[in-house]
Amino acid sequence: MAVWEIVRITVPEGEQEDFETVVRRYLPALQEEKGCLDLKLLRATDAEGALLLCVAWESKEYHTEVFTKTETFAEFAGVMAPYFVSPPEAFHAEVVINGLDSTR
Repeated sequence: MAVWEIVRITVPEGEQEDFETVVRRYLPALQEEKGCLDLKLLRATDAEGALLLCVAWESKEYHTEVFTKTETFAEFAGVMAPYFVSPPEAFHAEVVINGLDSTR
């Protein structure tokens, strides 16, 4: 079962689209990373500058022990960091209910 890395990020007002462009630019590199299954970037509609970066990994270890030691991680973290208003909040999660059909 995939493990999702969930990161709450706050960027300065007016710089959200620039940050989204940075993330979009790294999608091809992330697709090539071992264990990386998917990525979603969610923009808050009621909290200016708030985003959720959600990355699906084959396991928590692929994120914490493999990816964090790669050049892609160092570059990606480096280009994102200048946009952070405060340190990002991160955790890992597993899907326990997947959609409305899960009750049927």
